[in-house]
Amino acid sequence: MEKKTVALLVNATNQAGWVHDVAQWLAHEENFHLAALIVAWDDTQSTERSLPWSRDPLGTVARLESRMLDTRHRAQLATSDLSASMPPDTPVLDLAITGRAGARVAADAEQLRALMALRLDVILILGGPAVRGELASLPTHGVWMPVHSELKDQQDVAHAGFWEVYQRADHTTVKLWRLGATEQADELIDARSFNTEVFWLKNRARALSLANLMIFDTLQATVSPERRKQPSSSLQIHTAMTPPRPAQWDGAAYLARQAWLASSMVLRRAMKRNVRWRIGMCPTGRQEVVTSEAAVMVPPKGRFFADPFVYTRNGQPYIFFEDYYFRERKGKISVATYIDGAFRFLGVVLDLPYHLSFPYIFEYDGDTYMVPETCGNRTIELWKCSEFPLKWELHRTLMNNISAVDTIVFPYEGRWWLFTNIDRTDGVSHCDELFAFHAERPDSDRWTPHTLNPIVHSPVKARNAGMILAPDGSVVRCAQSQGFQHYGKGVSLNRIEELTPHTYREADGPVHYPSFLRKPYASMHHWHHHGGHTVFDFAFME
Repeated sequence: MEKKTVALLVNATNQAGWVHDVAQWLAHEENFHLAALIVAWDDTQSTERSLPWSRDPLGTVARLESRMLDTRHRAQLATSDLSASMPPDTPVLDLAITGRAGARVAADAEQLRALMALRLDVILILGGPAVRGELASLPTHGVWMPVHSELKDQQDVAHAGFWEVYQRADHTTVKLWRLGATEQADELIDARSFNTEVFWLKNRARALSLANLMIFDTLQATVSPERRKQPSSSLQIHTAMTPPRPAQWDGAAYLARQAWLASSMVLRRAMKRNVRWRIGMCPTGRQEVVTSEAAVMVPPKGRFFADPFVYTRNGQPYIFFEDYYFRERKGKISVATYIDGAFRFLGVVLDLPYHLSFPYIFEYDGDTYMVPETCGNRTIELWKCSEFPLKWELHRTLMNNISAVDTIVFPYEGRWWLFTNIDRTDGVSHCDELFAFHAERPDSDRWTPHTLNPIVHSPVKARNAGMILAPDGSVVRCAQSQGFQHYGKGVSLNRIEELTPHTYREADGPVHYPSFLRKPYASMHHWHHHGGHTVFDFAFME
């Protein structure tokens, strides 16, 4: 197969690490050829727009927060000569930017001929100005531009992610546009979001990282048509109210808010106030109802209970759950039952050197299996019950060297499916993307990826929160809904309507919030129903 040719358009040869990441990815992918670096020198740039960080209105914020960044995020934001990440002898083409009001890239006849000779498939604009007119229609697949704010033409990458943190928005959205000859002809290719971070520079780094993933996925779709995403009309988009540019008072107000946030966290710690998870159960045939009247299993001091799955055997409910020990800083898998209106703790069933949670239970060929979260071991493991309910043995490792959480394995229309949340960005969030794989049997160690992976890419409902398998074969995927500094804002119940190796569609179900608790910082992030019993977890400030 002939390689796709891609050119990068930037505004200077010195670029941040996230731009280097794109260049390095293109240089190492066998289906793509980095054909040129186009540098659009902005000779019309005003003095105000060329100010360095030290004199920027938000420079003080940046200097303070840069000390909290880890090595990876520092590398994403640090600038260096882009030639170090380009293949040797990559041609560099210089273009000019014209027009102060809405800058445009201009090319003379000779430059256009040079670009046409490259037979480009895509031009990627990374931090540069929008391309219009004849240049926009030059590549086969168009000119693409990731936008990290609502300022599409201005592309204020330096302040990406600021306003979402400032406004305490639940989610930060990144968009990928295909530019037209005019702004009205622009096409939205993709839009994805993530849970807004508490601090701006971390939020900015995550926005840049997510934009790169969108670029990589969309480029792969040009060589694999079956990977085409849903049309832009069905994309979930969060829009932030973004002024033209941050001003001095905005930086001061932001610092004041962050200081208040930090002081409140310190005060809570000093007062030993924590959010502790516990489990509720409704012994009712209605799978969609939870109330404050549910039976509650309260953890002892120094532990919390979460991620419950109820497995009904001979009419008796058994609740398997994450049993987290604060002193050991890891979770174990424990089991309890419910007899005569009271919970009875039966014991710990799995205690391994790494953290365990989310003990999903299912049956296959007359045996009972568990898929606990084993992300701490970078595996997805399948455990088989040897003596119910306390004895389990490792049956097979389904996947290795993977950062995945909250895995669910279930049958659907002749195949076994594995749904899991994989972190591809920066090692800190599994809430933004849901991946699907299929195999002929649930204990296979060769799972075929869904062609649309990730099949869900939104923190509104990407992360698994349980599964409901109805007797009629219908499947309801429970999903976490996250908020700003609020892990476990609610749980949605989404019915799977279509699932094949090449398609996925689920109907948005109702979102249940823990408002029935009437407690500060109320949270809920898990839901499961089996055999006439519904279990869920919840937390509030103690």
